[in-house]
Amino acid sequence: MTSGALVVRRRSGTLVDMDTLSSLTTAATRVVVATVATAMLAVPFASAADAAITRPFTPRVTTNLAPGITFQSGTMRTSGGRPQQVRVGIVDPRNEQVRLKALLSNDRVVRREVVSRIALAKQRPGFRPIIATNGDMSTRERVDGYAAPHSMAVSNGELLLATACARPTLGVDAEGNVRINNVRAKVSVTPPGLGYATAIHKVNVPRDTGQIVLYTKRYASRTRTSYGGIEVVLDLQDKLRPNGVQRVRVVNVRRGGGNTPLRAGQAVLSVKNPKQKWVYRLKVGDQFPLQTQVVASKGGPCADSMPAAPGFDDIVEAQGGNWFTLRGGKIAAPSRSNYPSGSQRHPRTGLGVTADGRVLMVTVDGRRSGSAGVTLAEMGQLMKSLGAMHAFNLDGGGSTVMARFNASSGRFAVANRPSDGRQRPATQAFAAFRVRPTR
Repeated sequence: MTSGALVVRRRSGTLVDMDTLSSLTTAATRVVVATVATAMLAVPFASAADAAITRPFTPRVTTNLAPGITFQSGTMRTSGGRPQQVRVGIVDPRNEQVRLKALLSNDRVVRREVVSRIALAKQRPGFRPIIATNGDMSTRERVDGYAAPHSMAVSNGELLLATACARPTLGVDAEGNVRINNVRAKVSVTPPGLGYATAIHKVNVPRDTGQIVLYTKRYASRTRTSYGGIEVVLDLQDKLRPNGVQRVRVVNVRRGGGNTPLRAGQAVLSVKNPKQKWVYRLKVGDQFPLQTQVVASKGGPCADSMPAAPGFDDIVEAQGGNWFTLRGGKIAAPSRSNYPSGSQRHPRTGLGVTADGRVLMVTVDGRRSGSAGVTLAEMGQLMKSLGAMHAFNLDGGGSTVMARFNASSGRFAVANRPSDGRQRPATQAFAAFRVRPTR
């Protein structure tokens, strides 16, 4: 293998370079650690010199929480002697007793809960949350374009969220193989009389002017849209998957209507823009294909045309974030001019993938004397020191939280010190569960 070649790893452990990947077609050769096969984010990166860890992370506590799941707690120091409190979850998703899950609060976008409760809500006999962090960024107490997370999300094979631009995303297939890339879910339809596929801009996010949004029951009990425009109710043959084609049928057209109920087995096309003429022409009984596909950024994260994302065709879980911190083992944090907040020290939450397919769930406390917080470049350096090849940032600040199971107390509780003094309600959580056969 040539020096510097991008590398993926199959479940069997065989190394495969990305030039060979495109020729592999069987399920046995699908990607485990998908990487940066396509374009980088179209922004300058922070230099490695911006990452100023002066004393590496030293674990003070290492605990095996469950088969395939280890927790570490310790400290490191950054420039100026600033102390940092670090928590690390090390998860082997290929372990038969481990399941990684991307979760929505109350299984819906609009409502919020604290991370520990989001994870505990999924507990059942033989299925226990072991470690969890917050998910992607969304703004509290708002029902507008900032209320929903800004990246793609998939859970149990269902597409929960889709936005118009590609974002750093971790995908997991049914066998526990993981991959990270800069992706989005492309949704399109070919309506009667149009003769070509046309884009649905977003899934399960608040409607803004001009763009078409597809709503499912994962958003809320209703679309929560204002009156005006048009909302078209569709029958779905299947749940909305991240990759697939299904034929949908129009069962109701609400011209000028808003706040349409969202029911199981249905979806609602919503737009308030007369220029989207094809939506206004739909009528009850019309049938047409609805297609979804996970695509990778090429030519800019918001480009209209993107190729299929290598290794994302069979994902059942996906958690997105906002900025890469590490790509191909190199610091990839955004420059100060592109994202000023990334060069400031704040509490941070990150996800990473190692070369052998383990997932790193990491938090760094901040905004207090015992832990100042880190920049995104420092977060990238920390992830690299932990063995990550690729990593990205999730929501941070007061949202940064890690909860874990404590075998001694039998409780699932917060393991870090959130800067608000308590957990901040969130839309998403990313969690590792232990699966045990019931008797």
